[in-house]
Parts: sequence; C-alpha cells; structure tokens
Amino acid sequence: MERLDPMKAELIGLLCGEGSYYNSCSTYLQYYPERKKTYIKRNKRTIYIQFANHDTNLLKHFKNLVKIVYSYELSLNFDRIRICKRSIIEDLLKYSKYGYLNWDVPFEILKGSEDLKIGFLRGFFDGEGTVSNTIRMFSTNKEALKKVSLLLDQLNIKNTFNGPYCKENRKPYFMFI
Repeated sequence: MERLDPMKAELIGLLCGEGSYYNSCSTYLQYYPERKKTYIKRNKRTIYIQFANHDTNLLKHFKNLVKIVYSYELSLNFDRIRICKRSIIEDLLKYSKYGYLNWDVPFEILKGSEDLKIGFLRGFFDGEGTVSNTIRMFSTNKEALKKVSLLLDQLNIKNTFNGPYCKENRKPYFMFI
C-alpha cells in the first residue's frame, strides 16, 4: 500500500500500545422466519484490527490518522475503533502483530530515519505511557519493550529498563522510565 512515513509510524505505534488483531471463525445457528427454519452457519470469518482507549481525543486522533494515511473514514464507537477493510489490515500486519503480548517494533522503524522513530514513539507513548513525576511505560512484552528502549537510546533519550514486577494472578510486567 503506502510507504512508511512518520504518520503511518505513529499509527503503528498507537496500535502497538493499544491495538488488537482479531481473526476468528465461528459456527452458529441462524433462524430464517420466512422459511420457519434454523440453519447452521459454519466458518463465518471475522477479521479486524481494533484500537481501544477511554480517551476520546486519542480515539479521534487515531481516526484522523487513518483518514490521512489510508484515505479511509472510520466510525467511532464509545471506547474503540475497528478497522475492517482487508487491504488496510494486510498493510498494517506487514509491520507488526498487534496485541499486548504480540506487538513488536517494526524493523523498518528500528533501522529507519529519526522522523520514523519519533512518529512511532509518539504513538506508542500516547497509548501506553503514563506521567506522574516521570514518564513511565508498562508492558508484559519484555522483548518489544527492550526495542522501544533501544529506539530511545538511538534518539539520545535517557531511559532505564526495570523489571520484572509481579502481582498476584497477573503476568510479570516490565517498566522503563
């Protein structure tokens, strides 16, 4: 599709932080009133990439980025946006898998220009970062977080990688400051 530019890198960063990829098949019963009969529907495929966040401004920003990058208008639900257009999904999946354990920093961004790195980090930190006395990042995906730390190092931004931290009935998580 489109080449990788800073806006697409930001879109990918947002999806790495708050995105999910769904690809499933289902079997279900469907009733047809005109026939007065129920039929089994098999292998109904559902594919979409979802961006979820409670920040309405961030959802609107994501929607706007998709419109700019792909010239495609999305609808906004209460706390999520779903991309269902297959060509956009295929293009986004070229760069990373999405989901809290599956996301990764794309090779094209790790080896790309400073603008691509900044775009990706802007999106990622908008989705996953928190600010208290410092800017912090939490994730259960250790290997990908190490690559985010590497991106920060490449941009001469000081950061410290910490973890694992463990809470009862939860996966170990990692943090960098």
